[in-house]
Amino acid sequence: MKRIIKYILIIIIFIGTFFIRDNSFTNVGIAYNEDARKTDRIPVFTFHRLVPDDVKESKYKNNQWVGSVDVFAQMMEYLYKNGYHTISSEELYRWYKGEIELDTKTVMITFDDGFYEDYYLAYPILKKYNFHAISFVVGNRIKDITRPYDKNKTAYIGWDVITKVRKEYPKFEFQSHTYNMHYYTSNGKHRIKSMDIQDLENDFIKNEKFGFNVMAYPYGDYNSKIQRVLESQDYLLAFRFSPAAYALRTDNQYALGRIKINGEATVNTMIKWLDY
Repeated sequence: MKRIIKYILIIIIFIGTFFIRDNSFTNVGIAYNEDARKTDRIPVFTFHRLVPDDVKESKYKNNQWVGSVDVFAQMMEYLYKNGYHTISSEELYRWYKGEIELDTKTVMITFDDGFYEDYYLAYPILKKYNFHAISFVVGNRIKDITRPYDKNKTAYIGWDVITKVRKEYPKFEFQSHTYNMHYYTSNGKHRIKSMDIQDLENDFIKNEKFGFNVMAYPYGDYNSKIQRVLESQDYLLAFRFSPAAYALRTDNQYALGRIKINGEATVNTMIKWLDY
């Protein structure tokens, strides 16, 4: 009888061991699937000025820097309906540092130059989908009051809008496109290339009142000097622009890649970058 009980115990232990091993393999499979959904790159989409279709057609038909707000709306709708989520600059920074993981349906939306269409046209679309976005503004263009919208006029976001939106909808960020580096010098070079360390530091000092901690380089151009200043000013990140590329953890912290959405782009243009 004791021998029978002994055999039964052996069989029970064997079966139990089998199921434990089987569970362990199942868990390994689940972990592998979870890892497969993590991303090693982030598409950071960059838009410039957005205008209504009729204005695009009549005034900016072949202008690569001016896009259709209607196409932008279609792009945001596509992202929303297909389960994509947008992130803030802080989330991108934490991902870059390895503090968090993000999945392959993660994107970042950015705008350059601080045109007032960012607020009047793009902002309502972004709020509709509860999306994050960043408007990179040029400090010396920030007036106290934003002029009323006129589709036939060019203007920039003012301090009144920045303070209002920061309180009303913090997911829409305002960050630095420098204070006054967004132009070419007389010799045809980007301003940033001709500035010494002191000039660069002075530009940052003038921007301090706006509370920026992320930068997009004008024209995507940069050098080691401005990267040193960014580090000394405790900026989290900075973005280059060309060549167009995903933001990677292997990038320099102050030279993350972005993807330009050309003024002639369609929804399919964006989808190609999502398919990686």
